[in-house]
Amino acid sequence: MHSMQFVNRSIGLKCFVRFLAVFISSSAGPSWPWRDRSEWIRRLQMRRNEMTPTCFTRRLAGIAFMVLLCQGISYAQTVADAARATRAKREAEATANNRVFTNKDEPGSIPPIASTAPIVEPAPAAPVASRHEITYDAYEGSVQRIIINVTLNGRVRARLAVDTGAHQTIIFPRLAERLGFLNDTSVGVTTFSGGIGGSVPAVAVIIDTIRVGDVEQPFFPAKIVPAVSSAFEGLIGMDFLSLFLMQVDPLQHLLILEDVVPTSTLYGQRNEQWWRSNFKEFAELRRGWRDYAEDLGKAIESSNITAGGGIEDERLRLDFARNQVLEAERMFNRLNRRAIEYLVPINWREY
Repeated sequence: MHSMQFVNRSIGLKCFVRFLAVFISSSAGPSWPWRDRSEWIRRLQMRRNEMTPTCFTRRLAGIAFMVLLCQGISYAQTVADAARATRAKREAEATANNRVFTNKDEPGSIPPIASTAPIVEPAPAAPVASRHEITYDAYEGSVQRIIINVTLNGRVRARLAVDTGAHQTIIFPRLAERLGFLNDTSVGVTTFSGGIGGSVPAVAVIIDTIRVGDVEQPFFPAKIVPAVSSAFEGLIGMDFLSLFLMQVDPLQHLLILEDVVPTSTLYGQRNEQWWRSNFKEFAELRRGWRDYAEDLGKAIESSNITAGGGIEDERLRLDFARNQVLEAERMFNRLNRRAIEYLVPINWREY
């Protein structure tokens, strides 16, 4: 760039000298004696004396204009060279950034890639499994049992025997009365309860909560059956126990329950089988009592008996059947509302 500026300035100086020579030759006249110096000086002085001030000024202005023009051309050339150099540098950088490197490239020719530290998201805190130790009575007379103290519906304390063979909780009539069942407002739905020993008459109810030690769980369909022992008031079955990892310490007489992280909290910690079986059972109870009440009503209407003990007994049965339909409907609606609350899939509610 410096050499180019020097060349431009040299060209400008040569133009100025050439122009000055032409100006002097034209001012001195056509016969300019290059070899006779004294004659040349004399004629130059005569020409200068003959020139008017205005003419001399115009000559000087022309000279100044030519000098400025040459300098402007030189400056413009310098700016253009700088712009071309800058553009060439940018094109070289762009070419280097867009280059596709192959296996033939030398390792040193591949530009380093700026490494960015990966964003590490904090891991979710692992749920802490709680351990619940419940003291139990180990004997019913001479028979080994696991009998624990529980609290039902948040207010009624009772002694229940742990039974891993029972699929749901069982309570005896005396405990049911203390819970408010088997009365005019909550009679339950009459059905049967089956087990290894066969089926026995039972009443289906819903226990709101069961609390064992310091852990409490809600909503337990249960059965009321005749008492089988005076040492306990019912059985706590797998509907509660399956929510925990269960261990038994026979030396210290401890029932140990450890929390199990549910696979989904959307379904109230109940699996598909639990929802399907309960919907099926409640729907069958409602449908069975509804059909029975309809058939009994038709039988009474078609009967020729209008008075007497026989017809009164049938009417009492009809009233009871209709009440059972209402109670079964109420229990089914409670189950369905809970399913809606916990977003249970529709196909799990089929019956």
